[in-house]
Amino acid sequence: MSDPTFRTIANLFAVPLSPDTDEESPARPRVGRTAAESDALGTASLNDGNFESAIRYFRKAVEQRDSSDVSSRLNLAGALAFAGQVPQAYRQYQLALEQNSASAEARFGISDALRQYGRFSDAIQVIAKAVEMDPTSPHGHLKLAEALRDAGFPKRALESAQRAVIAKPDDAYYHYFVGDILVELRRFDEALDSFQAAIELSPGDDYLYERAAVAFWQCNRRTEAIKAIRLASDLDPDKALYHGILYEFLFEAGLKEESELERASADRMDEYDKERLMRVLIDCGIEEA
Repeated sequence: MSDPTFRTIANLFAVPLSPDTDEESPARPRVGRTAAESDALGTASLNDGNFESAIRYFRKAVEQRDSSDVSSRLNLAGALAFAGQVPQAYRQYQLALEQNSASAEARFGISDALRQYGRFSDAIQVIAKAVEMDPTSPHGHLKLAEALRDAGFPKRALESAQRAVIAKPDDAYYHYFVGDILVELRRFDEALDSFQAAIELSPGDDYLYERAAVAFWQCNRRTEAIKAIRLASDLDPDKALYHGILYEFLFEAGLKEESELERASADRMDEYDKERLMRVLIDCGIEEA
């Protein structure tokens, strides 16, 4: 199915209309002749999912590049993080920050690693410094919001996420993130406004409709919640999760015959889908946490 039209989205919100491979390519040289070439080879390997080769190429780029330029080291740190080598990634981000104290990306990487270690207070301090250095950066405000939310401060996280939206109002993800925090804060009417903005900017993202459905349900707008999940399912017809959500929504709405039509597809859910379904049901107040 093509992306939902503006008319479809407006109707939902009742708005008036005014080859992955693990092998290194045989044609790919084993060593880049310059830092730029090594970075390009590393990026190509990363796109292939070949982390070992990507890390090797980026290490070579670090050797080839002038020490005042931390771009290759940041690439190396990112590849290490993707490969699950968090301590090594953390070290490379630290080295990048020592080389260039103005590198916001290095601070973001350090903060992400600290969050994985559960050091939320330290992560917040690192990101807050990056935001202080560049208060106009929407990404900085978002990273601070993520750290604050992980640390258990959703209200402060919301303030930072809203600053990201103000700095970059045409980014669907920022609107979604604000909406998701508002759901956590049980401010469902406001969450719908954010999800609507996100969907209008990215109408083909089925996950946005799933989260909007939660807010609709909590606003006692069950018809719209069901419609939102149907739209999500239309965008990804093979996703059994959406049939599971539909089954539960229709059953709870007293439409038991219609819910039975979803049972066979819902039965295809795997364990991950079932965990996702439980989260949705908890968020909707249908199940208890």
